[in-house]
Amino acid sequence: MAKSSATTTAPFSAVKPEDYRHSPVHYAVALGDHTTLSRLVSSLPRLADPGQIQTESDSLAQERVADQISAVLDRRDVPFRETPLHLSVRLNDCFAAKTLAAAGADVSLQNSAGWNPLQEALCQRSSDIALVLVRLHHRFAWSKWRRRLPRLVAVLRRMRDFYMEISFHFESSVIPFVGKIAPSDTYKIWKRDGNLRADTSLAGFDGFKIQRADQSFLFLGDGDREFDVPPGSLLVLNHDDKRIFDAFENAGAPMSDADVAGFCAQTSVYRPGMDVTKAELVGRTNWRRQEKTESVGEWKAKVYEVHNVVFSFRSRKISTEIDAGSEQVLPLELDEDEDGFLVAENFGPPDRRRHSSFVREDREFLSLGRKSVDIPSAAAPDRRRLSPAVPPPQTKEKEYLKSLRPAVWLTEQFPLKTEELLPLLDILANKVKAVRRMRDLMTTKFPPGFFPVKLAIPVVPTVRVVITFTKFIELQSTEQFFTPLSSPRHFGWGERGQSESSDAQHQPFSSSSSSTTTSSSSSSSSAWLRRSSSQASTGSKQNHQRGPTSQQSEPFAIPNGYTWTSIIDDNKNRKLKKSKSTRRSK
Repeated sequence: MAKSSATTTAPFSAVKPEDYRHSPVHYAVALGDHTTLSRLVSSLPRLADPGQIQTESDSLAQERVADQISAVLDRRDVPFRETPLHLSVRLNDCFAAKTLAAAGADVSLQNSAGWNPLQEALCQRSSDIALVLVRLHHRFAWSKWRRRLPRLVAVLRRMRDFYMEISFHFESSVIPFVGKIAPSDTYKIWKRDGNLRADTSLAGFDGFKIQRADQSFLFLGDGDREFDVPPGSLLVLNHDDKRIFDAFENAGAPMSDADVAGFCAQTSVYRPGMDVTKAELVGRTNWRRQEKTESVGEWKAKVYEVHNVVFSFRSRKISTEIDAGSEQVLPLELDEDEDGFLVAENFGPPDRRRHSSFVREDREFLSLGRKSVDIPSAAAPDRRRLSPAVPPPQTKEKEYLKSLRPAVWLTEQFPLKTEELLPLLDILANKVKAVRRMRDLMTTKFPPGFFPVKLAIPVVPTVRVVITFTKFIELQSTEQFFTPLSSPRHFGWGERGQSESSDAQHQPFSSSSSSTTTSSSSSSSSAWLRRSSSQASTGSKQNHQRGPTSQQSEPFAIPNGYTWTSIIDDNKNRKLKKSKSTRRSK
């Protein structure tokens, strides 16, 4: 069941400082007491430079420090569940916002209305605060990832090495051939030590047109000395063009002025999300009213429906009532590009423009009219500001709610646990959009010991997307497989066993006496033969599935003959191809 509503949102009520006495930081922001606020912030512990975090123990220690900072700066036990940063934005206090954000306040936390401080600043047209929050949030998000990296690599090392396949496809019980028309893909994932690789063929969408690309995402937890790749790099290999670029290139560098200005020029914000906090598993039954079980690949799974899952999409647009003397701002529609970044599309005449806040390009910005109000200085040292200096403009909000009832197949036989898979999804979710959607549903609390080997998420009432874990093969470590046998007689027995096994393949109906002789002569090497033959058959299958561009011997090796490019050049090439395809379609 889907619901859609549109409302005009007025600003929150006036701030009453007595409502924030229990939270010292909130109270200092409500009073406008910058001296007390600076003293409270200076008493907090400081996070170390991310470049100095090298071990798992250092990473865990930094997480504890971050929790201490969050307990003070990110409290939300106040009216409207606002953090101190929310409150400083509502009061249009740029000093407080900058002080809190620089001290480590989380810009991504939402208030009771579902908006974070940066979105509130954009809708209030607090350009000075928005500029500060964009720059600091970009820097702290990268620092947070780098601090988590050693712990993430350590978790990968403790996991078993494996090869896994995950298929994505659409199906419908009403619409025929939807599985052939709709996009589908099979993600092939290798994990060894602290390294991870994912091969995909679905690059994105251009309207209703599916964009295919043979590409691999290579996460090197240990780096690569030959190519001077630092540990924790995420490489993107385009096998069609034979190009390589680092997805994290210049991620820690400050945002350019053009990128920041383009982001702050938005007049609309949006928030998609899937709420699984109240999810409840309800088992399906067959016609005998018994638990329904199905086979998914080689695993037997119980079928459940997940109730109380809600998908929401909220958009917020500033009212078009513009003050006299300021230029008209054309409405912007928000979309998502192939990388999942925010794109604003301007439909105003005479030309049609698309601006991405994460792509460097020449832009023309519209100037907004501003008012300035003289604030008389108060005699008391504490400045009490019960309302913003400039009333924020009214905004129009639209909310689309849809109640989903996904189906999930749970098994106890899958080798991995859900908590082991989530770190892998965290890495791939940086660039793979479908993985981000799957991770949202994987955060549901399943019964202990069960793994969701198959997920079916409704898109429209008659169509659903199905995510299936189709294959899991545990890989043996290279040290164990290539260790030579200790005794020379094993080589003789091994050769004899191999020859006899090959003879047995040509003569399957041999006599019982010869089979007895063969079994007695190859008993010492039977385990080694089984292991080597299974490894060879598995490797041949994987080599056939991966195609000619993959290296079966070492999936984590950077191939030779590929051209190293920057992520900026890759985005330009992608836009050029997209524009060419658009002109051809016209």
